[in-house]
Amino acid sequence: MTKEESILTTKNTIFAAVIAFILLAMVIMTGMVTPLLAKILNGTELALGSDYFNPRTALPTILLVILLTICLLVSSVTPRKALVATASFLVLIALVVIISPFSNIAVDVTVALVIPALIATAYKMWLTARNKKGYGKYRGLSAHLIHLGILFILFGIVLSSNMKIEDSAVYETGKMGTDSLQDYDLKITSIASRYEGEPYQDHQASSYITRIDFDIYDQNRYARSGSVEYITDFKWGQTYTTTYIHRGLTEELFVAPRALDEQNGKVDMYVRVVPFINMLWGGIYMMALGIIALLIVEHRNPSQKNGKTQSLGREKDLVLFEKKYERLLEQEIRNLRSGKNRGGKV
Repeated sequence: MTKEESILTTKNTIFAAVIAFILLAMVIMTGMVTPLLAKILNGTELALGSDYFNPRTALPTILLVILLTICLLVSSVTPRKALVATASFLVLIALVVIISPFSNIAVDVTVALVIPALIATAYKMWLTARNKKGYGKYRGLSAHLIHLGILFILFGIVLSSNMKIEDSAVYETGKMGTDSLQDYDLKITSIASRYEGEPYQDHQASSYITRIDFDIYDQNRYARSGSVEYITDFKWGQTYTTTYIHRGLTEELFVAPRALDEQNGKVDMYVRVVPFINMLWGGIYMMALGIIALLIVEHRNPSQKNGKTQSLGREKDLVLFEKKYERLLEQEIRNLRSGKNRGGKV
């Protein structure tokens, strides 16, 4: 099968990827516009969350990642090899879904999708760095860096949202918690309250703030300390809290108070552990760096500079030609006038 006879070409895969992206964008836009239309037309408050978006965007996203991976390979290998790689890609996805090594269909499919895509992107970056030079090399590396960032964002979103662990428990001051969340546990060290703000009605101040200090233990060993505040606002008649967030290399720890029993020194604390969240942030930074690098490369495109130089050279030649033509025309006019004068004297 020759490249001309194959339908698995770069042009066709890019076209299919654009269609998949448009389909994904339409699904997302529909979910965003539907609550607004429901409120305008019927006055109904409608909220569409992850339960609506996740199952509807899954298929277009899977199709888009597959097509982008194929597109990377098609331009670098023969159509036959690209077809074999595509078939192997699909078989791998099917096997991972059947075996389910992570016991989570979303995580299984994401791993089966993203890892081959990461390998294909890294392979393409290696080919670009090896075979191209100058503008083409830096432009290609910048574009692939953006693609790599998108894959990390997708990987981070799916893994962090599906593998997070959250729970709440009542902790007593001075005692280690009895319920551990993964490898973490908390110990409330102190509870201190204060009034803050100007006096309001019968209250000494506009708000009453309780500060809760705690120690964090990782695998029964002290790791760090933190604090949160439980705030009762008398003026606005509401209660809210601050949160503690620690972002580690591989995961994020989130702590917030849910309820407070100050007299007995007990706090109901909500704790959440989100793994792989840094892949999301790293992907965002990577994509931003790729975009900036691509803009710089395009700004310094030597072909554009050569085009501008050639254009300026043509304009300069045209001006010189016009000036030369004007001088020749003036000389001819002077010759004609001098000839008439000589004819009059004869």
